[in-house]
Amino acid sequence: MCGIVGIVHREDRPPVSAEHIQLMCDAVRHRGPDDAGTLVSGRVGLGMRRLSIIDLAGGHQPVFNEDGSVAIVFNGEIYNYRNLRQGLIARGHRLRTQSDTETVVHLYEEKGRECVTALRGMFAFAIWDDRAKTLLLARDRFGIKPLYVVEAPWGLAFASELKALVAAGLTGRALDWEALDVFLQLGYIPAPASPFADVRKLPPGHTLRWHDGRATVEPYWDLPRARRPAPPDAEERVIQGIDETVRAHLNSDVPVAAFLSGGLDSSAVVASMALGGEVPHAFTARYDGAGSAATDETGLARQLANRYGAKLTVIDVNPEVSDILEPIVFALDEPHADESTVPTWLISQAVAAEYKVALTGTGGDELFAGYRRHIGLLLGEVAARLPAAVLASASALADALPEPRDGSLGVDRFKRFLRAWNGTPAERILGFVSKLTDQGRQALYAPALRQQVSSDGARRHFARLYAEGGSPRGLSAALYLDYRSYLPDDLLMLGDRLSMAHSLEIRVPFVDHELVELVYPLPDRLKIGLWRNKHLLRRALRARLPAAHFRAKKRGFVGPTASWLRHELRPMLLDALSSERMRRLGFFDPDAVKALCDDHFGRRHNREGILWALLCFALWHRLYVESPAPRAYPVR
Repeated sequence: MCGIVGIVHREDRPPVSAEHIQLMCDAVRHRGPDDAGTLVSGRVGLGMRRLSIIDLAGGHQPVFNEDGSVAIVFNGEIYNYRNLRQGLIARGHRLRTQSDTETVVHLYEEKGRECVTALRGMFAFAIWDDRAKTLLLARDRFGIKPLYVVEAPWGLAFASELKALVAAGLTGRALDWEALDVFLQLGYIPAPASPFADVRKLPPGHTLRWHDGRATVEPYWDLPRARRPAPPDAEERVIQGIDETVRAHLNSDVPVAAFLSGGLDSSAVVASMALGGEVPHAFTARYDGAGSAATDETGLARQLANRYGAKLTVIDVNPEVSDILEPIVFALDEPHADESTVPTWLISQAVAAEYKVALTGTGGDELFAGYRRHIGLLLGEVAARLPAAVLASASALADALPEPRDGSLGVDRFKRFLRAWNGTPAERILGFVSKLTDQGRQALYAPALRQQVSSDGARRHFARLYAEGGSPRGLSAALYLDYRSYLPDDLLMLGDRLSMAHSLEIRVPFVDHELVELVYPLPDRLKIGLWRNKHLLRRALRARLPAAHFRAKKRGFVGPTASWLRHELRPMLLDALSSERMRRLGFFDPDAVKALCDDHFGRRHNREGILWALLCFALWHRLYVESPAPRAYPVR
């Protein structure tokens, strides 16, 4: 696991500065405190910081081919590298290390850009081919590992994290408000956009080939389109697939821990570790303070740990989260409004004190249909057959309902469901996940900004993804959009940044293309049965998990955010979103922001989603935009 950076100039530009490569490496030192390496030669500069996990002594980067004409800096893990290595040696390649990185260099010699198709794992890498004067960038199929890119008249720069580009003055930091409007709607910024207008993200499952000023971005993988009939032994195949992928993800030269909640996904991973002969050390979160009882899953985690003899460490999440919000926001690189950032940060911090690697259950909901919106989409197809006037009246009545005193989101979800009854499956899903309607966001902006923002970015993004997926119907539409947007740009993004901020590598066995290609094409009716989520996974795990796990309601890996905003975080929220600061920034209407706060504090509406997003943006802007500007990159 590493952080990678690089700058490549056009032929008519001066040599790359070693000072700027070092600035970029220093900015991502947390991603790799064990080792560092650079290649600065003429118009190319590559750099890396290494967290040593495989081939601890011999995995120094950059890694070269036999004659030194091809160099790579690599971030991630290749789980099938030993098989690939044997094949390369048999075909005459000479490998000097036992690292997975070196296999990629030699595969590139044989296959060029197509080398990515042989790789099983999570990765982002850069290969400089000195003979062809070509740079190849690649990102894994699901976007587990990040890669930011800046194209300019002088050439191209890339980095694992946005802060490296900022540190070297490679971005002008002008805000992309179309992207930020999508953030305020979804809580994250989907690739290829970033919060800055001159920075893009390489999309998952894509490569970028750059040659003397011209960049070509191409996809190399997508989810399988064809559906398969249900085999009679579907549950057994699922269990075998989970066991195999967990076994592959345990490939490490250092010990491996696990994140554990009371949910099915992380429980399945820990059970598979134990049954495979690995005695797991699992870590789980326990909340304290207002609203904490509704989120506590430590009892379920303890039951599972006791069944399999796992060591369980409980991390207490103290409601004084105001002390860690700024470090979290800085680590995330972008405005990001997923409430699971707080427990992910604290658990990563605790695990990193003892381990370099941990497995998580991320991706199980996308693979096995675990979200309420998956059932909501199917119900929406039924509701759409009702007269439009009936649905419009129901939506208007629902909007008038007050929030339950217990802070639950049931009424809020019901309102979003009724608003999203019309349109394509992509539009319905967008309606289910939106934190604020188009009209609500337009009213939120200051007049000058309101004229610049179309408020249609998320709809266009979902429509494009939906078309690229072949316009699937039913549950398949929801799962496809989750894989192409929510999973990579929200869950995997925050998992990577918050774990790597503590020099911890997170591995995600459910986000493995071999397992996904096994399960994803199965019929929808296997995954949801009688309006119950994860029907197939529940049946597959029934002999492995305690009965209480199947009765527990879905909670998600989040804290009591609504209560925090009303109580422990209220002073911080009011300071960050004060009318004075809103007027000074000039982005938002102070009265509209105050109305959202009043709604939430008065329990007229649960506004935790948009208020958390506004708080995260306000903190991010202070850290990344209002901070002093680094000296601009000198080659223009």
